[in-house]
Amino acid sequence: MLSPHPFSQVRPAARLMILAVTAFAVVCTAAQFWRTDLDPVAVPLSAYLTGPGGLYVRAVYDLIAIALLGFAWGSYRVTTAPLRSGLASALFAGAGLALPVVATTELFAGGPHENLARLTHGLAAQATFLWLSFGMLLLANRWRRDPHMARGHLPGLALAWLATAVLWLQVFAPGLPHGLMQKLTIALIVLWLGWASRHMMRATHSR
Repeated sequence: MLSPHPFSQVRPAARLMILAVTAFAVVCTAAQFWRTDLDPVAVPLSAYLTGPGGLYVRAVYDLIAIALLGFAWGSYRVTTAPLRSGLASALFAGAGLALPVVATTELFAGGPHENLARLTHGLAAQATFLWLSFGMLLLANRWRRDPHMARGHLPGLALAWLATAVLWLQVFAPGLPHGLMQKLTIALIVLWLGWASRHMMRATHSR
């Protein structure tokens, strides 16, 4: 009886993330056009979670969240054993658990629990950004030293550092347009997740 390929379960996780980031990019980009009542430069992406089309935006948030849980496991499994990072996987999984909270708490706007929901939303959103940025940097640096993952690692390493730099730029330069900078950070994170998933696919096919 043939044994299963050691990465047979990594590939579905990578494919799911590729599907998730594609859906997220399409829906969230389209939302910039159908929400003519919102200023895309001034307002953050969370403003699109409610109102016309908010259901679709929340759906792709949840899809990314599920994909992050699979990615946390898949990225750990595809890394050479001595270089595996449980911390990086925990950071990605934590972001996957926090994203639905980010999406759901926006539904409480205008209700009796609005202040608590707003606080929870802010904490969950900041945690998601920080966990993803540190997870990206940690995993990209592990892959840089991995004999099976090092080939073609530079775009991912550059994207991870760029996303982190843009994230912290919002802290040190608060006068920059909040909505635009937040969406740029999200776009860079989504690009990195797509790159990392493709990188995982290529690595599993070559081993």
